[in-house]
Amino acid sequence: MKMFQTTRQSMQVLLFLLTYTLFTFSFSSRTIAQSLDPLEPIGQHYQTQAVLDNAPVDKRAFKDTITFPWTEYSKGALSNALWRTVYLLPEDEARLSSLIRFPANSSEQTKAELEYMLTLQQKRTPKEIQRAQYIANIGSWPNIINPLDSSCAENREQLFYISSTIVGDWFNDKNFPALTDLLLNCIQDTRVTEFRLKRHFKRPRPYHLEPALQPLTRINSPSFPSGHSLWAFTQAFLFSEIIPEKRNEFLKRAEEVRWSREVMGIHFPSDNEASRIISWNLIKYWYNNPQFVADLGKARIEWLTKNKIFTGK
Repeated sequence: MKMFQTTRQSMQVLLFLLTYTLFTFSFSSRTIAQSLDPLEPIGQHYQTQAVLDNAPVDKRAFKDTITFPWTEYSKGALSNALWRTVYLLPEDEARLSSLIRFPANSSEQTKAELEYMLTLQQKRTPKEIQRAQYIANIGSWPNIINPLDSSCAENREQLFYISSTIVGDWFNDKNFPALTDLLLNCIQDTRVTEFRLKRHFKRPRPYHLEPALQPLTRINSPSFPSGHSLWAFTQAFLFSEIIPEKRNEFLKRAEEVRWSREVMGIHFPSDNEASRIISWNLIKYWYNNPQFVADLGKARIEWLTKNKIFTGK
């Protein structure tokens, strides 16, 4: 009987390894065009602003002299900019800044964005404020990995924020260790990208340009692109590579994060759109790294195996 159990376990391990090998080979052989869905069109809330002229306007030229005040830049943000990437190759990282640009401070587009944010400020309800402030405290950090750190457990849980109410409570860091390792590496790259791009563009915050804006908080780093929207959309696109049938739901969750940054008065809509573009391209560029392809393959096998266990389907 004991020999039968050992043989059966060996066969299960062999079958799993064979399945994983075939899956990984098949997955890594697919082209980007086959495996990565196209980037969705810009959100409806931003369409009317995005088509406006983004060039400087002479009569508001004084606004173009306003830059992010470096006295507000935090030491933590500066050190974060020096982190190394895991999956993002140097040659791909060098392309990121050319994919986005923000409109001139004096432009018609920025003027429209600020007017939109002032309208949000006037209409935001106590319930919306509460929700936006809750989301403001969400977001994993790659340096919180010490299990003795009081924030470590919460930090790992928040890696699954975009999927937490969509898949199920069982879809978490404890039950999906391979996916968690993938997410930790991806959040490392996302945070590095966030702060390096912020430091490159040095865009002032909306409230630096518009005194009538009353932000719900003030942020000690430049505005462009949005860090919250960057990790939210990156996770939404990444989870979609593992559970493609839930893509629209993941993106809807990311859109709520985007909305929260505008309601709080701390990000231009163009900040958030830039983050959405960069997020999609991060996934695209990660596919250039064989280690990402291998780690994603492990995460997908883990999902295919454990989804059946937890759902019985």
